[in-house]
Amino acid sequence: MTAVAMAVDTAEKSQGAIIHATDVSVVFNGMAAVDRASVAIRPGRITAICGANGSGKSTLLKCLSGLEAPTSGAVLLAGQALAGLSRRQIARQVAVLGQNPETPAGLNVEELVEQGRYPHRPWLTRLRGHDQDAIERAIAAVDLKDMRQRQLASLSGGERQRAWVAMALAQEPQILFLDEPTSFLDVRHQAELLTLLRRLNREEGLTIIAVLHDLNQVIEFADDVILMKKGQVLSTGAPVEIFTPRLLSHAFGCTVDVVPHPHTGRPFCLIDWVGDRSGRDRAGDHR
Repeated sequence: MTAVAMAVDTAEKSQGAIIHATDVSVVFNGMAAVDRASVAIRPGRITAICGANGSGKSTLLKCLSGLEAPTSGAVLLAGQALAGLSRRQIARQVAVLGQNPETPAGLNVEELVEQGRYPHRPWLTRLRGHDQDAIERAIAAVDLKDMRQRQLASLSGGERQRAWVAMALAQEPQILFLDEPTSFLDVRHQAELLTLLRRLNREEGLTIIAVLHDLNQVIEFADDVILMKKGQVLSTGAPVEIFTPRLLSHAFGCTVDVVPHPHTGRPFCLIDWVGDRSGRDRAGDHR
């Protein structure tokens, strides 16, 4: 998609967008981590932010969620400027799950999930009936009812990640942001987590924006993609539309082939090894 076409597409989507960023830049020490990014996030959909390391994915996610104030440009949340909203006002609409969150010592699952109710509670007040209902729904949604009294430190990586998702759900957000939620999980727990998130999106209408590295996970999981390189948005759209060998190879700096999956027929990304093929083959002999 050309720059002009992408601008027109973004303008059209922005009319029904729940989040709309216009010419957002974030500069650190004179370097642009995000450079004039304009994106429109449609409600009730799953949007994945993709790109090579250092492409600005996490910084853009922080800007869209209100965790990072842009150096220039503007972000609107449901038509309101994020810059004009308090942290509590944002947290009543938006939940954010960062990379590998640090597990608080001594907390069990239920105590962690309770933390999600803070944006909705007056200062230093007890949990009310609606708070308890929200906590119960969140724990049930991630299938941790039988583990609610378990210490977080005793959980597996996948169980612990589900507990963090439950805490985010207890906020009753319209939008859930996740920064590399499958990092440090094995393939089974990655699949379980993404299946859970997709179910929450489809059944609850939860808008999800996630930074993801695995391109094939993106194809299976996401409705829309924001593809980035060096702080700029290269392209936006459905995975099957923008995941082309040319665009992906340009974004990641290596050869990426897109072929039909042998079982589903869906596009499937194959990453070619960088460097000498003969050297790769020789290395494979020793595996």
